[in-house]
Amino acid sequence: MNNDTLKVLAKTAGIISALYLFLVGIAGMSSAIKHMGSGFAETVLTTTSDPFIALFIGIFATVLFQSSSTTTSLIVGMVSSGSLTVASSIPMIMGANIGTTVTNTIVSIGHINKRTEFKRAFAASTVHDFFNIMAVIIIFPIEIIFHPLQKISEWFAIELFGKIDNIDVLQAKSPIRVAVKSGSKFIQKFTLDNDVIYLILSVAITFLMLYVLVKLLKSLVLKKIEGFFDQYIFNTTIKAMIFGVIITIMVQSSSITTSLVVPLAGAGVLTLRQIFPFTLGANIGTTVTALLAAITGTVSALVAAFSHLLFNIFGILIIYGVPLLRNIPLTLAENIADAAVSKKYVPILYLLTIFVIIPFCIIYFGR
Repeated sequence: MNNDTLKVLAKTAGIISALYLFLVGIAGMSSAIKHMGSGFAETVLTTTSDPFIALFIGIFATVLFQSSSTTTSLIVGMVSSGSLTVASSIPMIMGANIGTTVTNTIVSIGHINKRTEFKRAFAASTVHDFFNIMAVIIIFPIEIIFHPLQKISEWFAIELFGKIDNIDVLQAKSPIRVAVKSGSKFIQKFTLDNDVIYLILSVAITFLMLYVLVKLLKSLVLKKIEGFFDQYIFNTTIKAMIFGVIITIMVQSSSITTSLVVPLAGAGVLTLRQIFPFTLGANIGTTVTALLAAITGTVSALVAAFSHLLFNIFGILIIYGVPLLRNIPLTLAENIADAAVSKKYVPILYLLTIFVIIPFCIIYFGR
């Protein structure tokens, strides 16, 4: 075995190790934010029956929970217990789709000191934001007036509920998720159970591993890596979308799935158009957790879970299925990335405005 082969193997091992620690950092960051805001989020979820406010509650709660899977599973559980109506749950689930994109946008800021990398990474993260926002803009008013998601979901739930009643469904634990969670818990031991320290340490690990990943990816002849992705995974829209679904089911978090491609975008391994369908697959994959949580619950819980799946499917069919609409999230992502490169405060302002200030103000003043 020659030196070049040894170097490639060593760098590959380094990428795998850095990727694992990168995921550990994201998991720790999400866990710390969740601990700091979960009590408030759970209280907020039951505060309104107004669908418009419910939409922003879904966004804000997911930002606090750092997981749309957690938010939707909680919503499904509340519907099952009768503390939340199906009509209120559907707008919240739509909001959860927007809130879940905050993590990968935060990760992209790790590239901020390198203009070209940051532009690619920020565009790759925000294209998911803009797609989900567009889906809500189109589907939310239709749902409020005609209730297609609720009606179709009710039909599915009633048809299936009799077949699955009294059957215990085992939710298999993903080995990747278990390994990442163990790593984040190990890091937590060094924080003296202080969530702020835990958050700072997790962010530091995430950004450090992001830097290492990009360096190693660049040093491993990018054309070879690009060739692998082009040939086997991202060469067609369907493959990229299916890969997004599978990875999200495996890690049980669309936040982690979409954050995974940010370093690849920053390093120039993947283009924005290749990443776009992958993030849409993540949208589908993230509905599995809620479906599993609902499948042993009530008909109403299944309606809420199915509505999440249908919302994402219809969003893909309407927006990605129409070329004119498909290009809008791509164009918006590229434009805001250009603005973020020239003005460094834009990413922070964008994050705070979209994910914190607007939802909080609408919830607070609309109650």
